[in-house]
Amino acid sequence: MQIRELTLKTSVIRELYDFYGGILNFEIDEPSEKNKLIINAGNSVLIFEACATDVKPLYHFAFNIPSNKIEEARDWLKERVDLIWLPDYESHVADFSGWHAKSLYFLDPAGNIVEFISRFDLNDMVRTPFSELQIRNISELGIVFPAPAYKKRVEELLACHGMSWFNKQEPQEHFCALGDDQGLFIVVPESHFWYPTTDCPASPSPLKVKYLVGSKSFSFRQ
Repeated sequence: MQIRELTLKTSVIRELYDFYGGILNFEIDEPSEKNKLIINAGNSVLIFEACATDVKPLYHFAFNIPSNKIEEARDWLKERVDLIWLPDYESHVADFSGWHAKSLYFLDPAGNIVEFISRFDLNDMVRTPFSELQIRNISELGIVFPAPAYKKRVEELLACHGMSWFNKQEPQEHFCALGDDQGLFIVVPESHFWYPTTDCPASPSPLKVKYLVGSKSFSFRQ
């Protein structure tokens, strides 16, 4: 699966502009509409749309980076953000051996949980020093459903939206992954805590995502 365009809501669009365009140095497009932030992230586009200041949407999303750059990315990010320390790994780097991947986590100014992930099975290795130019794509999106409807909504994603189980993750009662190493939906019920936080309970927030499965185009929104 390839996530081509992801649209999220935020009440702090100016702060996100300064963060993604200034601190992380992502390429920013001039939007045709006011109150919109368009971020180029490799082969994907991340869009934030302004919402009322009393609304606090919260999201989890990840970016793929080259397979051999997790340590360099850690050092690069430490100069720019506060990485989240992971007590279970005694490191800033999570080692997901079952997924053949390693990850780094930090929060953006909206409180979104952002992840850089190296997936070794993609065999995407480069020699040049790590920079924002090595962001490959949006590789994960967290989707939250109300607990009573969770199983039904997951079944709808599988039946109507071109999705399939991620072959490296057995579906669990309160957690499942759909897609592949290029693109995943991480689907949880409301009030699940997004790893690695313990104070960010997941709740359904408005989003729109356009993606490809093979050569077929799909979209999902909530």
